[in-house]
Amino acid sequence: MRITVIGPFPNPITGCSLANKVLSENLERKGVIVNKIDTKSEQLVSNKFGEFSFRKIFSFFKVYFNILSISNSELVYSTPGQTFFGILKYSPFYLYCIFFKIPYLIHLHGNFLGEEFSHLKGIKKSLFKYFISNASVGIVLSESLQANFNQLLSPSKIRVVYNFAEDTFFKTDLELKNKIPTILFLSNLMEEKGILDFLDALILLKKSKIQFEAHIAGQVEPSIENVINEKLSKLGKNVIFHNSVHGVTKTRLLTMSNIFILPTYYRMEGQPIAILEALATGNIILTTKHAGINDIISDRNGFWIDKRNASKITDTLLNIIPLLDFYIAEKGLPNREYAFSRFTEKLFTEQLFLIFNEVARIK
Repeated sequence: MRITVIGPFPNPITGCSLANKVLSENLERKGVIVNKIDTKSEQLVSNKFGEFSFRKIFSFFKVYFNILSISNSELVYSTPGQTFFGILKYSPFYLYCIFFKIPYLIHLHGNFLGEEFSHLKGIKKSLFKYFISNASVGIVLSESLQANFNQLLSPSKIRVVYNFAEDTFFKTDLELKNKIPTILFLSNLMEEKGILDFLDALILLKKSKIQFEAHIAGQVEPSIENVINEKLSKLGKNVIFHNSVHGVTKTRLLTMSNIFILPTYYRMEGQPIAILEALATGNIILTTKHAGINDIISDRNGFWIDKRNASKITDTLLNIIPLLDFYIAEKGLPNREYAFSRFTEKLFTEQLFLIFNEVARIK
């Protein structure tokens, strides 16, 4: 089988670029010939997603020189953005597929496509629908995200494939976890990811005289950098900021931590891969019922927290910390087994491979 994968690849490492890399490597191990078209362009950590930018368009334009490489593929797998311009950037590839009758698949790594479609009008709405409705299959990360394809694809064309934690996270020694409460925030430091709420919660926790250690890792949203620095200065030695982390450093942070917090209300959130990594490394999960998160997390994995509510985070931590050993045994450590049963590279690749074979047969 010959497949073209169109989407971002590392570096930088994001949930989507990592998924494309892992999928391509695992398909090649199966003997599949994979043609990779890397669509990464200028990326800025910001809430201003989906904005038109001539710099972005120019940086992306060189990608189109690879369009003829699609010709020998049996199908095209793509991971486009979720805005009008995100789809428009991929439109030359989709037009090529439509003209030469090459089936293409669209895999969403988020939960914004449906909302974007509902706000579009006129020619933008028509073009958006045309390129998505001509896809052979639309793929989402969990059941509650299927509504993104309402009015765009028939239910028979929609598939669910859960994301994964990399194999390396399942191989860590959980005996290395810190004995004191060790709290981790691992995501881009964006307001909608809940970083300010997280820091405010830790400031309240510090006032309670509870012993804890916290680690923050991720790229800072420039518009709130000063606010973050001000809050970090109030926390002093209780918190260590690591910037973006990958590889051994990331694995070490997830392994040593015992409480993972992501108070997200990010508009484009789908199914944060960091939560799956935290499950695989035996962490107690504190997160919000947002996007596709409640498809993968329940009370048995940790605790729900409210959006934009620092005091709720603090109260939850004050309940957990005195009984930390109990909750690690009751929720944290069993999370690895749960993650291994549902969110592995192998399951991710096998499910997509089945879909590819299905689409190829229909062709």
